[in-house]
Amino acid sequence: MSATSSDAVTMEFEAVGGDAGSAADRPEKRSKLAGSGRANEREAHERSVSSVVLGLASPVLKAMLASGMEESQSRRIKIAKDIGTAVQFDQFYACLSPATARTVRINEENVDGILAFSDYYQVIPLKLECDRVLLDFPPSVDRLLQAQKCGLADQYKRCVAAVASDAGKPDLSVLKGHPSVLFDILKQMQNHFSDADEEKNKLDDIKALRPTLVEVRDRMRSRSGDRRRSRCGRSRSGDRKAYKAMDSVCSALR
Repeated sequence: MSATSSDAVTMEFEAVGGDAGSAADRPEKRSKLAGSGRANEREAHERSVSSVVLGLASPVLKAMLASGMEESQSRRIKIAKDIGTAVQFDQFYACLSPATARTVRINEENVDGILAFSDYYQVIPLKLECDRVLLDFPPSVDRLLQAQKCGLADQYKRCVAAVASDAGKPDLSVLKGHPSVLFDILKQMQNHFSDADEEKNKLDDIKALRPTLVEVRDRMRSRSGDRRRSRCGRSRSGDRKAYKAMDSVCSALR
């Protein structure tokens, strides 16, 4: 994945564990082994990649690497830990590099990292592909926040609806710092209640028909009682079935 030509640029990642400490805090004398360890650590948090590949894919990176910019002079781009890790960048860059792009399949294991970098650096086609993949995954509060952060409209709407209707009552405490998201969920919940009220009104309308049905049933019985006998047993059996059906309907509507 490293670039060795003159177009190479180094991506420098912020260590997740934080700063290693100031020079005053470190011993003056260190063993060669310790020095080697620090070199390996620096190497683990750096990636040498092609600036041409980055510039062609991302307008943001193209601008950063343009003449006159600090990154263009130093040939180094610093990436904060809240953007993503070195491993996630590897996944992202593999989607851009002509040598590996055709073999990459976005899945549950790499979609989060690829989406984070494609959103931050505005690689829109790759971001849209991540969006399509995420639509096949189960919605959750975490997916909802991810969709809100990255501007994934369809995924956001789907997750809001799922969280609002979740009978398991998901933990919404994590949304305290996201009032707009919480508002959308509450609004969706209100819509669910409105739909439920509408269904209840329809059921009430049906139940209001019970007196009419009872009257029809009683009239059928009265007319049948006036007939001392039926011309055939089949007709009498049919009457009994009709009464039974009417009784069931009237009972259900109580």
